[in-house]
Amino acid sequence: MKTHEPDKKPDKNIQHLQPYLPGKPYIGELKDMAQTLAASSAALEGRVAKETAAALGHHLRMINSYHSNLIEGHKTTIADLERALASNFQADPEKKYAQELCAAHVETEKKLMETVQSADNINICTPAFLSDIHAAFYSYLPEEHRFTHDHTGFTDIPVNPGMLRDVNVSVDGRFPHGPDCKSLPGLMDRFAENYNPARFHGDERLIAMAASHHRLTWLHPFRDGNGRVSRLFSGLYLARAGINRRNLWSLSRGLSRNKQRYMMELWATDSPMEREVLLADFCRFFFAICLDQIGFMEGLLRLDHIEARIDAYVAMRAKDRDRPLRPESAKLLRAVFMRGSMPRGKAGEILAMSPRNARRIVSALIEEGLLAAKSHRAPLTIGLPIHVLPHYFPDLYDPSVMGE
Repeated sequence: MKTHEPDKKPDKNIQHLQPYLPGKPYIGELKDMAQTLAASSAALEGRVAKETAAALGHHLRMINSYHSNLIEGHKTTIADLERALASNFQADPEKKYAQELCAAHVETEKKLMETVQSADNINICTPAFLSDIHAAFYSYLPEEHRFTHDHTGFTDIPVNPGMLRDVNVSVDGRFPHGPDCKSLPGLMDRFAENYNPARFHGDERLIAMAASHHRLTWLHPFRDGNGRVSRLFSGLYLARAGINRRNLWSLSRGLSRNKQRYMMELWATDSPMEREVLLADFCRFFFAICLDQIGFMEGLLRLDHIEARIDAYVAMRAKDRDRPLRPESAKLLRAVFMRGSMPRGKAGEILAMSPRNARRIVSALIEEGLLAAKSHRAPLTIGLPIHVLPHYFPDLYDPSVMGE
């Protein structure tokens, strides 16, 4: 990170933050895309039972983390991330650092998503809330990792978690990135006022969400960690707008799989020329990423597809010499996955066998983690242990993600 002399013309920075939304020539198409996004996301959520969505949403939170950190050049695996969440870290310092970053992302998203969903009128665009995202993320990292990081490793410059940057920075060492630090507090207030979700309704709120993602990355409000904060912020903004509240699709996955285009769109929209056109282009790209990921998950969660994959997994496990599953298990797993919750007493009816034999199968599936229950009398819900994810959702949990 390189410092620069403060800009003595703050009006130029304010102008660079504008326009806040694309203008009339572009708004019609964006409204159509926003309406499609909202309808498609709602249809996806309506397809999955509440309890099953909760189990899947937990794992999608790890996918969000994996891909957001991959954008920043830090790669781990879902298996190592799950170990990190249990405070089981690799001995290798770089691998451990990647684990810590991903675990911090998961915990931060979980904590703040609960805040957003329990307080519908919260303005997540305020400097205070954005600082909370930044501070929360770094609170999950050890003290020695709360320093800025570049391609050579850690610097001696503290991140100052939750504090707006007080220096000017550049990414390439030559040109300043974002506004002058002395203008930043005023610009952050303008950002909060102009992108406050309460100012918008329906499709316009989603357009504001997409536009605010670029404007926040341009503001570059913190010394480090801005990319992760921006992606966490956009996920929270979506939830604040009533979209993807169950976390059934991953924005970060879409951006990661289109990283070069994502970076190009961010960079292009930084230009002081044709800002209205460029902001419309960025919003169009952002919506296309969201729609692509919703479509991907729709295909993955199709009833016939998921049932076939459960059947295939149980058929494979039935041949396991050490810990075989009963072939009938597939029927029960399919029923619980689709219904979300099922009284234990229904297992015998589903399996068409005696209560005693049904209890044996239920016990085996709970021991395996394929079913879950809060107590011996509680209803059965689906379990998604890490080893089953590549079988149930192979395109989402491929070997590169799982680390196999």
